[in-house]
Amino acid sequence: MNVTVKPAFEKRIRDEVDAGRVSDAAEFVNKAVYHYLVARELGQDYAPEELDRLIAEGLKEIERGDTIEGEEAFRSLRHHAAERRRQRR
Repeated sequence: MNVTVKPAFEKRIRDEVDAGRVSDAAEFVNKAVYHYLVARELGQDYAPEELDRLIAEGLKEIERGDTIEGEEAFRSLRHHAAERRRQRR
């Protein structure tokens, strides 16, 4: 399979490879596809402007101290994902 990306994305992918965060462009694309599919499975298929809004909301919550422990967050995510899988059956 060959994939063509926009020049701006190509530069960002190259930057990730050059920074050593991924070994090559194929690894980056595989990780991006994986994360997209996980987010979609969790029902989180957002438009870019929605993501910007959600990130801004999250940063405000952090500033207010409205946070939870990491393990609690992951436990909640695992529970949410399991519920969505059950509903699809």
